[in-house]
Amino acid sequence: PDPHILHSTLKNFVIAGYPLVGREEEWATLRKTYHASEDDGRVIILEGDAGIGKTRLAEELLAYARSRGANVISARCYEGESHLAYAPVVTALRTALAQQHEAQRLDAMPASWLSETVRLLPELATLRPGLPPPPALDNPGTQTRFFEGIRQLFLALSAGNSPGILFFDDLHWIDGASLEWLSYVLRRLHEQPLCLLFTWRGKQPNRGMPLHQLYVEAQRSGKAAILSLSRLSQPSVRELVQSVATVHATGHFVDRLYAETEGIPFFLIEYLTAIEKGMLNTEQVDWSLTGGIRGLLSSRLSAVDEIGWQLLNTAAVIGRSFDFDTLREASGRSDDETVTALEDLIAQGLVEEVQSHAGELNLTYDFCHEKLRSFVYEETSLARRRLLHRRVAEALVGHTRGHRDDGPLAGQIAPHYRLAGNDAAAADYFKLAGEYARTLYANAEALAHLQLALTLGHPAMAELHEAIGDLYTLLGGYHNALDSYETAAAFCAADALAGVEHKLGAVYMRRGEWKLAESHLEAALSVWDGQAQPNQQASIYADRSLAAHHQGQVQQALELAQRALSLAEASDDARALAQAHNMLGMLASHHSDTQAALHHLEQSLILAEKLHDPAMRAAALNNLAQAYRSNGETERALSLTESALALSASQGDRHREAALHNNLADLLHALGATEAAMSHLRQAVSIYSEIGVEAGTVQPGIWKLSEW
Repeated sequence: PDPHILHSTLKNFVIAGYPLVGREEEWATLRKTYHASEDDGRVIILEGDAGIGKTRLAEELLAYARSRGANVISARCYEGESHLAYAPVVTALRTALAQQHEAQRLDAMPASWLSETVRLLPELATLRPGLPPPPALDNPGTQTRFFEGIRQLFLALSAGNSPGILFFDDLHWIDGASLEWLSYVLRRLHEQPLCLLFTWRGKQPNRGMPLHQLYVEAQRSGKAAILSLSRLSQPSVRELVQSVATVHATGHFVDRLYAETEGIPFFLIEYLTAIEKGMLNTEQVDWSLTGGIRGLLSSRLSAVDEIGWQLLNTAAVIGRSFDFDTLREASGRSDDETVTALEDLIAQGLVEEVQSHAGELNLTYDFCHEKLRSFVYEETSLARRRLLHRRVAEALVGHTRGHRDDGPLAGQIAPHYRLAGNDAAAADYFKLAGEYARTLYANAEALAHLQLALTLGHPAMAELHEAIGDLYTLLGGYHNALDSYETAAAFCAADALAGVEHKLGAVYMRRGEWKLAESHLEAALSVWDGQAQPNQQASIYADRSLAAHHQGQVQQALELAQRALSLAEASDDARALAQAHNMLGMLASHHSDTQAALHHLEQSLILAEKLHDPAMRAAALNNLAQAYRSNGETERALSLTESALALSASQGDRHREAALHNNLADLLHALGATEAAMSHLRQAVSIYSEIGVEAGTVQPGIWKLSEW
């Protein structure tokens, strides 16, 4: 494009009161990539240091897209919400739905997709009456349908005359569950005219960082523009200074300004603002402000009155974008005082409406920059912080009244109670947040919440340690899982001890340590001392059969499995029956008795489906696939293994997910699909490398899992 036309275009999209300079090349790439999304989805990543201008450049593109009739959905990720499952996704959807007429788009959406998103947005059931309840997250492909339902809602809300944009700012603070969903959307960009726009701090994420996989997938897609923003050059600083009519741009002044700011746009804007407001005398040899950027920020706040400061203190404590009602309630000011002070703060450029084009419902505001929020928070006394954190927590609790479930907000409420010094209330809400995250299979987030509940002294120690052990087991952190279960065993009631011993045995089975597994399974039986119900005994005998099978004890494995079936039949317990049939089917398959193997495994699958037990279903599907494979029916085995993989992935069971990727690789290789086989093999190896080494020790048994 002609540089003069580019410069003119940039001048037309001035958001912060200053022209965008020194970004002509980046701006051309942004426009080119956005227009390319009309034919095929695209992703744009803006990366660089804090204050380098990532958000500003992104906002220029959003303004440009809106001028062409595009719908934009945006959300910011916040430092304190990296363990709050789907926090930015929910914020983005709620912001979009709050816009005038956007809720009407729900009428055109299929109810099946919309019902999936009710898990995150319960209010959709009110906006769209008659929605069927969301299906249980225990069927093959449930996570895929859940992710797809969220994607379809975003697509419906972002559809317009030009490609919609989904903008997530400060992605380095995103939670793991949202990151998984974004990866899902990125892999399907070719299906819709859509532009994903991300900013994150730093440069290319290193391997092991949460963003690394998204970065790799963006590069692999061939649809990504990744722009690393650098500091402004001295000529660009001169151009910026010359755009300010009240500043006399002598060569000496530009040199001094460039030296003070090192070309960082945020610092430049703060210095120029201070000069325009008369807070900085440029004629003096030594500039009057001291303390660098902190001095600048302090000078920006010097004109704020008492009520304005109360609102700023409260807003900084909230720690994220804030709505009017929460700000008013927590600050203790009246409606009129809050409105007047907010108007003054907006006029001073300290606070801004998150989306000024949104409707009047659910008005949301935020600081003009994260550095300003941090500065205000640090300037707030500890005593006032504690008071305000308590008020914010109470305001959020009030917002949950009348709802069926306060789990979705629990993750926001808990940190405020903690910082208010109310550890007991914080522990209760962290536990609630963890339980809610578990319902979404956001295992890493659930783990973080439950650990905090425990740290803060929640009295349900045995329950929490056991739940933490369950989560570590799914995540493949077996060393930590064992520690958690051992602690749970030390604190639990006598009637719960056998169940914990059973779980300890199950972890050792996953690690391939069969003798240790057997000792814990026997301990579980001895704890009951003959008082166990037949179904409880049946489950343990089935697992003992598996341990015997892997130790080459053929006859003992068969006898234990048959005893498990007899006990299960005596109790008429569907889960115990499913497990016993699964074990007998596995043994029959190894003895080349295909007919018996198929009979038992199909019975196990039918029972598991009735139970809505995803783990049992995945086991039956996988073992049934192995039986069909042994019988030469590779295509059938492939289909069953894919279903098992979808179930294990939806649960977040990392070890079994790796094993199923490995099994799929073998099946695809047998069918001659070499490229697809290698893809699954790479995924298996990637997961195994994460969980196959614990405490610096290689666990070879973990790599051998193929049936269970």
